[in-house]
This record gives sequence, C-alpha cells and structure tokens, in this order.
Amino acid sequence: MTERSEASEAIWSMTKVLRSTVVSAVLMGTGVILVALAMFPPFSAVGIVLGIIGAWFNLRFLDRSIAKISLDDGQSMKALRRSVRGPVLIRLGILTAGVLGLVILYTPVGIGALVGLMVFQFCFIVNLGRAQLASGGSE
Repeated sequence: MTERSEASEAIWSMTKVLRSTVVSAVLMGTGVILVALAMFPPFSAVGIVLGIIGAWFNLRFLDRSIAKISLDDGQSMKALRRSVRGPVLIRLGILTAGVLGLVILYTPVGIGALVGLMVFQFCFIVNLGRAQLASGGSE
C-alpha cells in the first residue's frame, strides 16, 4: 500500500470515528446529565453540557485540520502529524485552563465540565478502539 493511499484511508477512518464519537457522546452525555440532575446540584448538569460542547469544538477543529491534510506536497506522514499536533495541544491547554477556572469560580459547574470532557474522551477512545479492531488491529 502506498503512503498516499494509506493516508487517504487513515483520513477517512478518522472522519468516521469523529462522527460516531459525537453521536455516542451526546447519547451518553444525556444519561449522565439525567443522573446529575437527580443526584447533584443542577448547575453540575450545565457544566456537563459545557464540557461536552468544549470537547466537541476541539474535535471539530481537529476534524477540519485533518480534512486539510494532503500528501501532494511530498510531505511525509510524520511531518503531517507534527503540523496537527501543535494546534491540538494549544486547544487542549486552553480547554483545561477554562475547566480549572470553572472549578475555582463555581465548583459544581467546573466538576460538571470535567465530567463532560471525560464522557466525550471516553467515547472517543472507545470509537478509536472499535475502528482499530475493524481495520485488523495494529500493523
């Protein structure tokens, strides 16, 4: 398999993972919000929604940066990964600082946002693992 077709397949696979992650995070997040409303302060549910939305925005930007990737310029996969890595780390840093700020300002909302981020990341990891298993494991 050529490097170009390998990259195309990786991009297509990642796009499918991102879309299924959003759907599963919304479904799982709805359940977590219902539990939070029943057992914790109501503002924790607001935090969960904020966390899921924040993670979705981060994943949306990642999806756009992946969609822009092309190997036409003769770049290697390593160089392309490096070009995506920096902006992702910056966004994650901003998201983390925002959640820590919420925890300090109003703890139920901050903890809820942290839970929302965890729900989204859990769904992302599960969907990545599912895609990896479907493609035949690591090669």
